[in-house]
Amino acid sequence: MKGNQIKIGALLSYASMALSTVISLVYTPIMISNLGDSEYAVYNLVLPVIAYLNLLGAGLGSAYVRYYSRYKVVKDKKNMAKLNGMFLITYTILGIVLTCLGFFLSYRGGFIFGKKLSEEEIALAEHLLRIMSINAGLAFPLSVFDSHVNINERYLFQKLVSMLKTVVNPLVMIPLLLLGFRSPAMAWLALIITVVSGVVNMGYCFRKLHMPISFKQYDFSLLREMLGYTVYIFIGVVVENVNWSIDRLLLGWICGTAAVATYVVASQLNVYYLSFATAVSNVLTPRVHRMVASRCSNRDLSDLFIRVGRLQFILLTAVFLGFIAVGRPFVIRWGGGDRFNVSYPIAIILMATTLLPAIQTVGIEIQRAKNLQKFRTFLYLAVSVGNALVSIPFTMKWGGIGAACGTILLTFIGNVLIMNWYYQKRVGLDIPRFWKEIASLLPSMLVPLGTALLMAFFVHRQSYLTVFVWGCVFLLVYGACLWRFGMNEYEKSLVRGPFRRLFGGYRGKRSM
Repeated sequence: MKGNQIKIGALLSYASMALSTVISLVYTPIMISNLGDSEYAVYNLVLPVIAYLNLLGAGLGSAYVRYYSRYKVVKDKKNMAKLNGMFLITYTILGIVLTCLGFFLSYRGGFIFGKKLSEEEIALAEHLLRIMSINAGLAFPLSVFDSHVNINERYLFQKLVSMLKTVVNPLVMIPLLLLGFRSPAMAWLALIITVVSGVVNMGYCFRKLHMPISFKQYDFSLLREMLGYTVYIFIGVVVENVNWSIDRLLLGWICGTAAVATYVVASQLNVYYLSFATAVSNVLTPRVHRMVASRCSNRDLSDLFIRVGRLQFILLTAVFLGFIAVGRPFVIRWGGGDRFNVSYPIAIILMATTLLPAIQTVGIEIQRAKNLQKFRTFLYLAVSVGNALVSIPFTMKWGGIGAACGTILLTFIGNVLIMNWYYQKRVGLDIPRFWKEIASLLPSMLVPLGTALLMAFFVHRQSYLTVFVWGCVFLLVYGACLWRFGMNEYEKSLVRGPFRRLFGGYRGKRSM
C-alpha cells in the first residue's frame, strides 16, 4: 500500500505540475496585461521578502519528519501526540512573530525595495506585504497538518488538495482581473485559499488519520535537541533562498521594474523546472528517514540515490532540451511580447544551473536524516556570498543575463563539485557510481540535442499550437532514443506498467 501511495504521489505531482503549466499559459499573460509590467514586477518583488520571512520555520519541517519517523518505527503514540502538540504551539508562535515582522517591514518599503521604484510602486509593495504577511503567518500552524498527511504517506489526498489549489486560484482570479481587480485581490485570494485548504487538511488529519495531539507537557529538552538538529538546516535553507532570489532584488535596485519583469518570467519557468525533480524526492522523504532510522547500509542508500537520480536526469533533460527547442516562441507568447525575448536565454542559464544539483535532491534528505547538514550549510553560505559579489558587477554590465551567469558559476563550483566530494567522503554515497550511471545516458541524448538545436534555429514566432506540435515531435525523438539506447529495464518497467494495467483492464472489460 505504501509503495502504491508513493507511485501515486509521484504521478499526481507530475500531473499537478502539468496542470500548473497549462494554467500558466492562460493565467500569466492575462496577469501581465491587466496589471502591467510595473505592478507585475512589484508583486514579484514582494514574494522574496515573504519567502525570507517564511524562513523562520526553516528546518522544523525536517525535524518533524525525523523525530516523528523515530516514534512511528517503535509505535510510541505518547511521544507522537506530544510532538504534534509541540509543533502546533511552536508554529503558532512563529506565525505571530512572522506577521509582526511583516507589518514592521511594510512601513520601510523605500529601504527594502530600493530607490528605483516610484512612490506609488513602493506604496503598493507595502500594502501587498501586509496582506501576504497575514497569509504566511496563518500558514505556519496549518502546515503541521499537511506535514502529518505527508509523514503518513497519504499522497493521493495531499496531491489532490494541491491540484485543487492550483486550479481554484486562477479560475477565480482571472475573472476578477478582467473585471478590473488588481494585485491586492490576488494576495487576498491566496490568503483565503490557504485558510480553506488548511481547514480541509485539519479535518482529514482528525477524522481519517486520527491524529494524536497532546498539549499537556511542552518538552523543552526535546525542543533544544531539535533546534540543535535544525539550526544548520535553517541556515542552509536561508542561504539557498537568498542565493536564488538575490538576482531579482539586485535587478530591482540596479535596473528597475522592467528588468525584474523579464527576469521573473524566466525565474518562474525555472521554478516549474525544479519542481519536476522535487516531485519524486519529496514523496521519498519519509522513506529515507525510516531507512536511516532502521540503520540501512550506505549501499542501499546509494542504490536509492542513483535510481532516483537517473529518473530525475531523464525527466529534467527532456524538459531542458525541449525548452531549448521551442522555448523562445513560447516565452515571447507567454510573457506577452518581444520585450520578453531576453527571458529565453536567462531561463536556459537558470535551468542549466538547476539541472545537476536537482538530480541529487535525495542526497539532501539522506544528509539530513544522518544529521550531517553542517558542511552543506556553510558551503551554501559561501556560494551565496560569492554569488552576490559576482552578480553585482555582472548585473550592472549585462542586466538579467549577467545576474543569471553569476548564479550558474558559483552554483556549479559549490553545489556540484564541492558537494559531491562531501557526499562521497562523509555521507557515504557512491558518487563515482552515480556519475557513471548518469554518463551512460549521455550517448542516447546526442540525437535529441541536435534535434533541439535545429528546432531552436528554425522554429520562430509560432502559435501555441505549433509550439506544442514541435514540442511533441521533439519528445518523440527524445523518448525513442532514450528507450532504445539509454533506459534500463527498471526504468522501462515504470513506463510499461501503467500501460499494461490500462490496456489489460480494458481487454478484461471487453471480454466480459
